[in-house]
Amino acid sequence: MDGIVLPGMLFELPVQHYRSNDAANAQGHAVPGRQRVRSTAVLPHLAYISTRKFLGAYYGAEILLPLVHLDLEIDGGPDGDRTRQGDLVVSPMLLQWEPVSLFGRPYWQRLNLVITAPTGDYDRDASINVGSNLWIVSPHYAFTWELTDRLEVSGRLHYAWSSRNDDPASRLQAGDIQPGTAIHSNFSVSYALSDAWRVGLAGYQLRQTSADRIDGQRQSDSKERVLGLGPGVMYRQGKQSFFANYYIEQGARNRSEGSQLTLRYLLPF
Repeated sequence: MDGIVLPGMLFELPVQHYRSNDAANAQGHAVPGRQRVRSTAVLPHLAYISTRKFLGAYYGAEILLPLVHLDLEIDGGPDGDRTRQGDLVVSPMLLQWEPVSLFGRPYWQRLNLVITAPTGDYDRDASINVGSNLWIVSPHYAFTWELTDRLEVSGRLHYAWSSRNDDPASRLQAGDIQPGTAIHSNFSVSYALSDAWRVGLAGYQLRQTSADRIDGQRQSDSKERVLGLGPGVMYRQGKQSFFANYYIEQGARNRSEGSQLTLRYLLPF
């Protein structure tokens, strides 16, 4: 139901827990040695959509400030744990359209310009950092298509561009680094069992579209990708909604491959 948002305030509290003991290289083969990753993020999120319109859509803004715990044990890489404030995420412009008819059924859509600012905890000499020390600009398009009164399909399509980090981790012995651009998405199909309960299948995918750079030089075989799929359930009580999703990852390249549990509380007011 990602594309359906009405004017007013919205508070959301997602909690995400990720765990992995494996990582894949550029060819998808297992990276040898210890590759343990554990992370937990609490992501309080506040959004406002006005009753005024721009380009035919209600406009608004949102803000998200994560608290992140990382516990890593990577052979030849980061080792230890850290709990700190993550990077601030803001959207100065959010456009939510009223539903239109697509093949006779309601179709909701939204455009959002999301900016991540380098405000999180960062120390170039630390083994583990919660902050990224760079800016990320990530516009996205979200939609929900109500196929029937009970069945819906939703998605969110992102493009992400990252600035240079001019103070990278000292172990890299580099003057600057820059992650490559990426396309990533969330998607779901759900069915209403009753007015209160909804079940479905959800997923996410990441595909890096350009190579990372170190000191301006493209790094071969550096593109990441992964796909996560799993079941989801939603329970609604009055205005409140509770979500639970469990994802199992596959097809990883140049990153960890594990599982993620996401719990969300949502309250519009």
